[in-house]
Amino acid sequence: MLTKLLPDQVSKFWDVISYAMEQSLPPTVGESPDKMNNILMAALSGKLDIWASYRKEEKANKFEGILATRFIYDDVTCMKNMLIYAIYGYDKVSRDSWDSGLGTIVKYAASQKCSLIVAYSNEPRVIEVVNSLGGDTSFSFISFRVNELIKLLS
Repeated sequence: MLTKLLPDQVSKFWDVISYAMEQSLPPTVGESPDKMNNILMAALSGKLDIWASYRKEEKANKFEGILATRFIYDDVTCMKNMLIYAIYGYDKVSRDSWDSGLGTIVKYAASQKCSLIVAYSNEPRVIEVVNSLGGDTSFSFISFRVNELIKLLS
């Protein structure tokens, strides 16, 4: 089951969330000593939504994964999209859990008038699931470190 966490829940489970985030941050983040504090502040202020995937067990709920999403706007085309900012699974996540979680995210994105759900990933399992669901994985993420490129071109 995938549930959007409230700010007090983000604070309560920050140790679990921060580990998942550190393991799965997108390549656009870069390095900064304040990186994790900035992510926490974004989650607490509503700029970043944190979702927990869990399954109910006899004694307690068990985390399966953490998902972070945010809305991005293309000012040129006036399109609003949901970006899956980071996704992390603690163990191998079942296909039923994937399908259920995706259903939750799709409904939420539709309720927020999003045109697309987009993400970055180099994880084979994520790409496999996206392909099996008819998603497009044909684009490659391309990046240059500005300082390194300046040196190279000088």
